[in-house]
Amino acid sequence: MKRLLGILALTPLIAFADPPSNFSGWELVFEDNFDGTSLDKKKWNPTYNWGPTHNHRAYCAEENVIVSDGTLKLKGEKRVHPDANGRKAKFNNKEIPVDYTSGAIDTKGHFEVKYGYIEGRFKAPSQKGTWPAFWTLQDGWPPEIDILEIPASRKQHHYYLHYTDPSWYNSHGSAWDHEASFGGHKDDDVDRSAGFHNYAVEWDESTLSFYFDDKRFASYNRPTEIKQLSAQYIIVNLAIGGWAGDDIDITTDKPAYFEADWVRVWQAKPAKPDTVRIMSMNFGTCMTRTSEDKLVLGDCNGDSAIVTITPLSSTTYRIKFGDISFDTPNESKDAGITMGLYKWNGGAHQKVVMEKQSGYEGTVVRMKMQHSDMYLRATTDGERVVQSWADDWEWNQMWRLLGVNDSIPTKKDTSVTDTGKTAIPYLGDFESVYGSSVHYAENRLFVELGSGFVDGANVRILDLQGREVMRKHALRTVIFDVRALPAGVYHVAVQKGNRTEIRRFKK
Repeated sequence: MKRLLGILALTPLIAFADPPSNFSGWELVFEDNFDGTSLDKKKWNPTYNWGPTHNHRAYCAEENVIVSDGTLKLKGEKRVHPDANGRKAKFNNKEIPVDYTSGAIDTKGHFEVKYGYIEGRFKAPSQKGTWPAFWTLQDGWPPEIDILEIPASRKQHHYYLHYTDPSWYNSHGSAWDHEASFGGHKDDDVDRSAGFHNYAVEWDESTLSFYFDDKRFASYNRPTEIKQLSAQYIIVNLAIGGWAGDDIDITTDKPAYFEADWVRVWQAKPAKPDTVRIMSMNFGTCMTRTSEDKLVLGDCNGDSAIVTITPLSSTTYRIKFGDISFDTPNESKDAGITMGLYKWNGGAHQKVVMEKQSGYEGTVVRMKMQHSDMYLRATTDGERVVQSWADDWEWNQMWRLLGVNDSIPTKKDTSVTDTGKTAIPYLGDFESVYGSSVHYAENRLFVELGSGFVDGANVRILDLQGREVMRKHALRTVIFDVRALPAGVYHVAVQKGNRTEIRRFKK
């Protein structure tokens, strides 16, 4: 059941890390596959580090922590442990009996981590009244990251960050009686007790993203609350009662087992800043710094187009033009706001999230501002960079990262082709990646698919705002009658799967 991970190089420029499917740019800093016949005490404590009880009805004993057949098994039993000695636990400020026996482990004193991708593969017990959990903690409470909690339905698991209300924390620090949280529960038709499933959290200085079976299903950009987290240790436990209630379906001859196949932690490898130019795929011009320290789109060849991209975490970057940085004026979250340059202050309005796009030659990205979740696009006049909605036309949000020694992609020439049709000056159209060509003559548009589109592709004509005006499917060549189109510049999008090629023509 051990998951094999493909380590693939994504780009020679920026180390894009996209867990869990690809861990290029990450390193494994903790792993336990639970091989052997006993718990590895160099990695784990055999019960809670603070003692054998917590906020539920089970005494967590070392003998109920079992390692066999390649898995960890925390065994929950209907028996009073002889060392319980009439102990009481507390849940919701009420005393509850400690009349069951179960298991818990944690890495306190052995392994702690700040930032990274924390994952585990687990099979929950089926019985009611059991409360399996996979979580992290530090000295003091809150904060706490809950990656997996199942107190009730086996087709639902909970995930949270518990923290101190910031209005209190800023003046006093952590306080349990000022606790708040964000998160929720994931509901689906998957029975978490019928088999093993992967649960994970990706954590950086401003964002927590939660994963189930290697797919992200929730993400929170909450830097104020997340900054309360220091290095965390990992806990795996099987609670009985407490939040799971007192209807407990464990009998003397039917113990419960919470099983773990493995636990792993990844961290982004330290990365050096990259020096690049950021070119608009739409216009063939680059983000540049003017003599007045303004951001515009201009000549890619000048020194003013040279930028330094510095990774701040596994997901966010700083874009620096000399001694000033990419900046959202007044921390605006409005669509259409023109981006600027300002001295670095580390706010989310200066941090950029990059998303590598597949199907393009070289390194092509979409970029969005961390504070607003809005993407950056070139304006249709080709002069400015603005924030825009995620559902705006993606082509205007595509940027190619060019190394300082890379050649600038050339525009197509305007010579007469051997077919007798004149190639149009495409206003920034670049040499074909997949070999498609476009020719316009006598109100007809001829599109010939390149070798990269074997067995055909969809061909769409779009205006400069990305609105579709015509569409056909082509196996090799297609002809559009464009007499009805107003005069102007249009895009021709050839698409198949994750391959996209944009050509242009002027009517």
